[in-house]
Amino acid sequence: MGRFETTVITRRTLLKATAAAGALAGAAGCAMPSAPAKLAIIHTNDTHGHDLLDDESLGMAAVAQLRTDYEEQGYEVLVLDAGDAVQGMSLVNHSTGDAAIEFMNATGYHAMAIGNHEFDFGQDKIVDYIAAATFPILSANVVVDATGELLAQPRTSFQLANGSKVGVFALTTPETITAANPLLVRGLTFLAGEELYACAQEQVDALRKEGCDLVVCLAHLGESEVLAPSRACDVAENVSGIDLMLDGHDHEEESQVLKSPEGGDVLVVETGCYTHAVGVVTWEGDVLADTLVAFGSYEGQDAAVDEVVRAEAEEVGTALSVPVATCDFALDGERDPGVRTRETNFGDLIADAMLWEARQMSDDYPDAAIANGGSIRQSLEAGEMTRGDVLDVMPFTNYLCTVRVTGAQLLEAIEAACSASPEELGAFPQVSGITYTVDTTKPYEEGPIYPGSTYAKPANPGSRVTIQDVGGKGFSLDAEYVIASSDFVCVGGDTYYCFAEAAQTTLKSTNYLVSDALRYYLEEELGGVVPERYKEPEGRISIIVA
Repeated sequence: MGRFETTVITRRTLLKATAAAGALAGAAGCAMPSAPAKLAIIHTNDTHGHDLLDDESLGMAAVAQLRTDYEEQGYEVLVLDAGDAVQGMSLVNHSTGDAAIEFMNATGYHAMAIGNHEFDFGQDKIVDYIAAATFPILSANVVVDATGELLAQPRTSFQLANGSKVGVFALTTPETITAANPLLVRGLTFLAGEELYACAQEQVDALRKEGCDLVVCLAHLGESEVLAPSRACDVAENVSGIDLMLDGHDHEEESQVLKSPEGGDVLVVETGCYTHAVGVVTWEGDVLADTLVAFGSYEGQDAAVDEVVRAEAEEVGTALSVPVATCDFALDGERDPGVRTRETNFGDLIADAMLWEARQMSDDYPDAAIANGGSIRQSLEAGEMTRGDVLDVMPFTNYLCTVRVTGAQLLEAIEAACSASPEELGAFPQVSGITYTVDTTKPYEEGPIYPGSTYAKPANPGSRVTIQDVGGKGFSLDAEYVIASSDFVCVGGDTYYCFAEAAQTTLKSTNYLVSDALRYYLEEELGGVVPERYKEPEGRISIIVA
């Protein structure tokens, strides 16, 4: 490409109708293509507010400059996103996601999928995003129960200059029903499995009927085994007529060619996350080829977009630069190995903060606290911690609550939350006031799927997990315990479905965000200095491995 280097992952020939190059011209009817297309689809996924160039991320200005570079090479360009753009870093969280849409508008995106984190600020905010975006925000499998209508526009199409046409539709992971706060997705149905395939087939058929020569699925689905049967690969292998899937959700780099039911090739690609790379798929003649433009291989930055992002970053930085504490050692908030697989020092600190704050604010004196590992989004290096750091670590608008459960319910919840151990799972419990052991040499025994969930109830709670103590009282299946956690966990999010029934009568909110609990603990209880006792994990969780 001349001025930048790229890494070619794979190249496959797909026998599709050809199309000529030219400027994008909307979505009207098309003439028969007369020459090969020269189209570049620039794509991102799971950006999570990493929209500014830094020491790992390319940012939105690089996406915009890539668009210009390909246009200068004679390509027509579509810029697409596979979801999870509005939540993550303080850069976008500070405006409850509005800034992310502003950046994407400036970059010139043509469409995006609704990801599970688009729900983090509530369903009403999705309506706001759709209204503010200069491009369609799509999802074909989220149904509003009260009306039977789709939550968002399911598909769109783009016509090339010579009349060939590109169709785009989007799918949102059914895991949203448990990965998002249940209170924020109430009243919605996420089509999964066979219903998801039927929904996708309906969209493909409609786009083909409209004359689309290339069909693209924005698939915020992922490939993890725990997501079956609603993964991107499941859709690709059960739906006829998809040419290209731009995947997301699991933060992996991906490039594979799968076979659809009629034997056609389906190219499935994903960029990883956080704009650590930007994907480019070119369509020239009968060939689709994908390229990954990784951080360090490209230095282009669009000046106008960079100015938009930096102006917001400066405003947010001023608001969040107030220091809250100092720490002489690193705090481990990594995913795997980390807070989703084992006890970490940061998990201990955050769970302690939740228990401390809940004991200040709750009428029911909590025995213990649980912080699901997926709520802890990053590590912190030694040094000063600011309000912005706290919000980067815990970006969700989750409220600290308490719920009264039996020992049997607590054991079921921890057994389910450790179902993937020693592999990662966002539900993995970081704890305060609890000691437990997980024996991963024993298989997880699955019972029925929790209602409205993608997770299986443990068939035999206690088969892998042993709880030694809760709140200094020992442990009994018949005893009652007051547990502090986020409202997400307390009302049955992730694998914690068994808490939902107890929450109907015993849920109490402190009216403080979990991120506030961490900040107040650092400032007030710890006096602005993280003590040495948090340098290493305390030994609350034991993992037995083969």
